[in-house]
Amino acid sequence: MERQEPVDLDRRAVLLGLVGASALLMGKGSTALAQEVKGVKVKVIKEAGSLIPGFPKLQLVEAAFQPGAALPQDTMKHPMICECTLGSLEVTQDGKTFAAKKGHIWTCKAGTVEGAVNKGTTVAIMRMFFLMPA
Repeated sequence: MERQEPVDLDRRAVLLGLVGASALLMGKGSTALAQEVKGVKVKVIKEAGSLIPGFPKLQLVEAAFQPGAALPQDTMKHPMICECTLGSLEVTQDGKTFAAKKGHIWTCKAGTVEGAVNKGTTVAIMRMFFLMPA
């Protein structure tokens, strides 16, 4: 079984976990989830090497949002690929809002301003693949 440990992230996780899953954003140079946010639990699932030019490392982070929990909008420090793997989230990205339901995948570039909220009645989970620059 893979070892899972919490990691400090910046407000990115707070944004993504607006609804109840932000606690500790990736601290190892990742994107937004820095502070502990009530109702949001953030953990690093795994790190791996990458063959993508300019991004020698990937970090997989999971944010679990309790109903009503939210991550405030923040500016992303790194590009990432996000997926809602459980429940649904209301995501605001650069001023535009969309519903991310189970299976929805979206991307963020460095500089994107994003936040997320769980407006549902069940836990929502967002997984983020952070592309880590050299």
